[in-house]
Amino acid sequence: MTMTQQIKAVVYDFGGVLLSYEGVMEKWVAMSRSLGLPDDAVHSESVGIEFSQWLGPDRSLFLGTLTVDDLEGGLFLQYLKHKYGNKLTDNVVIKPFTECLRGENVKIHKNMQKTVEILHKKGFKTAMLTNNMFLDKEHKETRLPCDLTHFDEVVESCLEHLMKPDARFYHLVEKRLGVKPEEIVFLDDLHENIEAAEKLGWNTILVEDIEKAIHELEGFTKVKLI
Repeated sequence: MTMTQQIKAVVYDFGGVLLSYEGVMEKWVAMSRSLGLPDDAVHSESVGIEFSQWLGPDRSLFLGTLTVDDLEGGLFLQYLKHKYGNKLTDNVVIKPFTECLRGENVKIHKNMQKTVEILHKKGFKTAMLTNNMFLDKEHKETRLPCDLTHFDEVVESCLEHLMKPDARFYHLVEKRLGVKPEEIVFLDDLHENIEAAEKLGWNTILVEDIEKAIHELEGFTKVKLI
């Protein structure tokens, strides 16, 4: 994290920053157990590199060539059967994305969302930079169940066909906000995404605790947020 006095823009990740995973881990554990797999299997496999490699370069949830419907309609279970074979319990339906990250199960960090409104009203440019997904096969509905009113730009991987930590994805935000790298502070919950931003000269906050991250954001912006 590099401190600067010239912050003009704040860029937020979605999942783990604005979107809370409260209660979601328990659901993923229950799905894993229903399949007869280790507790962390459904979560770790659904976002893991092995699943991406199995899908191949032309099939990606976050690049928009696959949808949640595609994965939950059979592709994810096919992969689990490929990896775990006879260990997998048959005839179990699981929906690791829609049952955990959609509809009534969605929980937003209200304090973090409030920072977007406050900073936007204070004249800071605000953006969301998210590895996002299409929920439906028609590629019409993406997963952003939060208030977008105070964002100047919302940059989604499935629409741009680029994703973090690809530097080109970050450059889109710089261009659309019209700011220099050193004028940005970026909040994300994944180390690899933070490291990629820092290589470009962005200021960063690794979000592991929401209240702590908001206090760090106050330090960058010199604005009372909580």
